[in-house]
Amino acid sequence: MADTADLVVLVADPAGFAAELFRINHETSLTVLLREALLHYRRDPGWFEVTVRGNRYYACQLVTIPLLVFIKKRVHARQLQAAAERTLAQLSMYSDTADPDAWIMINAHFFSPLPRPCVNLWQARKLKNSLEKAIFTDPGEYAGPEKNPALPAVKNTVEGAGENVSTTQRKRKNGPDAEKVMARVMLGWRVRDICEEQHCSEAYVYNLIKKRKGKSAMDYRWKQWELISVMYHTEPKMTLEEIEKACGVTRAGIYHAIRKIAERDGKEITPREREKKLTQEDVETIKQKLSQGMLRKDILAEYRISAETLIRYIGTRDEHRVIPGELKEIAVRLRVQGKTIQQTADILGVNLDWVKKAWREKKDSSVIKEKRVKYDNRNVLSKRDRDQAVNAVLRDGHTRKQIYTQYGINALTLRRYIRDAQKRETEALKEEGKDSDQHNEK
Repeated sequence: MADTADLVVLVADPAGFAAELFRINHETSLTVLLREALLHYRRDPGWFEVTVRGNRYYACQLVTIPLLVFIKKRVHARQLQAAAERTLAQLSMYSDTADPDAWIMINAHFFSPLPRPCVNLWQARKLKNSLEKAIFTDPGEYAGPEKNPALPAVKNTVEGAGENVSTTQRKRKNGPDAEKVMARVMLGWRVRDICEEQHCSEAYVYNLIKKRKGKSAMDYRWKQWELISVMYHTEPKMTLEEIEKACGVTRAGIYHAIRKIAERDGKEITPREREKKLTQEDVETIKQKLSQGMLRKDILAEYRISAETLIRYIGTRDEHRVIPGELKEIAVRLRVQGKTIQQTADILGVNLDWVKKAWREKKDSSVIKEKRVKYDNRNVLSKRDRDQAVNAVLRDGHTRKQIYTQYGINALTLRRYIRDAQKRETEALKEEGKDSDQHNEK
């Protein structure tokens, strides 16, 4: 990179290549690739800044197979198209492994006046290491889109037309695009979503995958299940949220994949071990090691715990306060007595999430259901206040909200008071009716 390139395309090993484009020689190809990068870059990790050999670039990552197909079909630079076609042919041999990363780097001066992207040191270091191993190829001269020769006026037969009509003209109008279908398959789209977008049948997608890759869609599905199972049983353990984000599946999909792989291999599904509990001596020792400069990852490896467990005991800051487990029983007791989550948190001096988690663990037990006073009797009224509140609603016409706000009770408590008063009044009327009937009989 003696001269500062305006745009650099990089496909990492295996079967990788790199190319530098300059606005003077490759203006058309540079424009097309820049538009592709702005529209279809990966949102994770997104755009970030990287410095290579003293020059500042803005870099982004693209999906490898669609980018190579795009270069082969749309970027009309001879040698760059040849490199993309050669890489695609080599990638077909590595179908069982992950595709190499593909990057586009744009000169920061060329990219202005757009705002500067974020700083991602890990991605920048990864890109630099891949760039040092890459072999740069010249994009080549602009070839221009290939044009089919016009049909001669004399040849109007079916045979002559069949020889000159392009494959795109033979394609059914508004029909599926095979290249787009395969690009979405490699991106991990569901077959149902591909069919809805391309207006085709599921059989067409399955047959196309079988024709292009020599494997059925079920083979790819089993490979995804194997990947999920490996990630689930790996050490150190990955959380289910991390697996969901990495594979783009739901929690039920993770369990389904693990069950399928276990049934195929004839293994029993062993539940995950519970997180190791640290003693008070361990906590003090860890705090001392952190103060001496020991890294958290070394502590995780030494005590065989996850980062979440370390944060729960130590916290992310020095002033982090660890909530003792004895407060859980008090929190449950307050909730059973009818205190709200906010009231319980204020009484104990903890946050709402901690109270919700403590209550979620105990609320479904039979003992708690028997003892619990649900949303009631939080501020028990005397008989005089209770009668006044009921009469204000039933006789004086006040709204219920005015009354339960005035007396400091909730709506369900006031509703129970009104229901009990109406029930007593109904029973009194029944008794009066019985007495009057007995008196008339005499």
